[in-house]
This record gives sequence, C-alpha cells and structure tokens, in this order.
Amino acid sequence: MTPPEVDPQRCGLRVLELVSAATKLTIVAPFITAAGIKPLLTALPRDAGLEVYTRWRPDEVAAGVSDPHVFDLVVARGGTVSLHPIVHAKAYLSASAALVGSANVTGNGLGWGHPGAVEILVGTSPSDPALAALIAVLRATSSTATEADRDAVLAAAAALPTAPLQAAAEPVDRTDWLPSYRMPEVLWLVYSGQREKDLTDFVRPELQALGVPSGIDSESAFNAYVGAILRQGFTGRIAQECSNLTTIRAVQRLTELSTARGIAVDDPGLLWETLAAWIARFMPGFQRIPGGTRLIR
Repeated sequence: MTPPEVDPQRCGLRVLELVSAATKLTIVAPFITAAGIKPLLTALPRDAGLEVYTRWRPDEVAAGVSDPHVFDLVVARGGTVSLHPIVHAKAYLSASAALVGSANVTGNGLGWGHPGAVEILVGTSPSDPALAALIAVLRATSSTATEADRDAVLAAAAALPTAPLQAAAEPVDRTDWLPSYRMPEVLWLVYSGQREKDLTDFVRPELQALGVPSGIDSESAFNAYVGAILRQGFTGRIAQECSNLTTIRAVQRLTELSTARGIAVDDPGLLWETLAAWIARFMPGFQRIPGGTRLIR
C-alpha cells in the first residue's frame, strides 16, 4: 500500500506539510483554481509572505482549468499574483524546502477530497540552481496582476465562441518576447485571412508568439484575447512600468528592462513607439496622447 505522504494521487498532503511551516511561500503553476489553492491558504501561517506565479490564457480560463478569481483570495492574504503567459513549471517553495514536479494547484492536481490525477512532487532545496534560475526568470519577466488584468482576462474568456478552439501552433517560447510589427491593427486582418501572403509572412510570427488559437470569430473577441496575453509577462511589465511616464523616460525605462534581460535594442524609440501602439490598441485602460507616444492609464 502506498504511504499517504508519497501517494501520487494525493500530492497535496506533501504541499500542506511544506506550507504549514512556511514563513514565506512561493507557488508556481500554470493552472490554479480557487478549489485548489484554498486548502493551502488555510494552512499557511497568517504572518507568512505569499507570492504566486501563474498564467491566465483566456481559452484556458474559459475551459475552467485556470481561474483569475484566485487573485482575490491571494490578495486578501496580503500576497501577490504575477503573470507569465508561457509558464509551465510547477513548484512550491518555502525558505527551507521546495517541491517540484507535475501537480497543478487544482483539486484534481493535488488530490483534495478524493484521489486525483497521478502526479509527482519531488523534494529539493530552494537554492537548487535550476529552481533559483526559474524564479529569477519569472521575477524578471512577469507582470504583477491587478484587478484590471483579472477583469480583462475574464471578459476575453467570456467573449470566446462556444465552439471548441483549435490550439495555436507551437508558440515562440521566449520569456522576453516583444512585438516588432508597427501596425497592430493589421493583426486581425491577417488572422482572419483577409490580407495577402506577403503581409501574412511578416505578421504570422507575432500571432505565433502570442499563441492565439484558431477559431475566434470576431475582431472584438480577437482583440480581447491579444490584450489579455499582452497584459502578462514581459510586455505586461513594460506596460505597467512605462505608462504615465514622459516619452523620454519611458524609452529609458524600456532600455533598462531590455538591457537587464540581455536584449539588444537598436532603436529604443522605435521599439517604444511600436509597444505603445500595441498597448493602446489591445489593452483597455491605456491610451496614447494624440500626436505622440506617451502612454497613459
């Protein structure tokens, strides 16, 4: 008989043991639901720090495997939720212990209430180089979720058609991806097959990087989806840190963030102009000052 503490269908028991002794807890998982995280928040000491890294892709939210309402539960405990659209790791870290493996923060992943999926979580040190590198990348290229982000993703999920969507081709798994095509209004025309092949060849890499699934049937739903993805990861962090700045200061901050990631920027002003156009078009609440590239929200 499998001992309860290593039962692959009840991985949550090991997580609870780690959480109950934590002075600070870091959770990394692409899929987190309210039912999955509530037992962890109950077990977490009241004075413990809390940070959560996850992703809110609208199609996954619509499918119920990810839940932006987790934001409210985490914030109520004084924690933060950070977003990265291609995070796939699953890890649970305290100051002195860590578990890594396959289990998402869902009732099925952790086996709450009944045997769940067959998963694995392996104990390791939080200072393990691979784990430290993961956290460093996430902290450098994730955006801090806000109520506006939560609401935008929920709206994008609700706008998707009821017919099943076809998963996008393998996305460009770059944690530091930034858009380079200067006319974001063309994206929908290319996605919906309304533009010639020469233009499609320029724009298709942007759609691939965003991971937009096939089957979205309206421009408004498409724009909402793209905006939800742009709010997450490196683009979301730039939007948060560079808005409400003068154009000169925004370009400087963009250069600082890019340099920190080892990204060579030939023309920072042009890159900021491109980013500002994308953010203003796809992210409600942000707008450009007419006749300039200053972004406000």
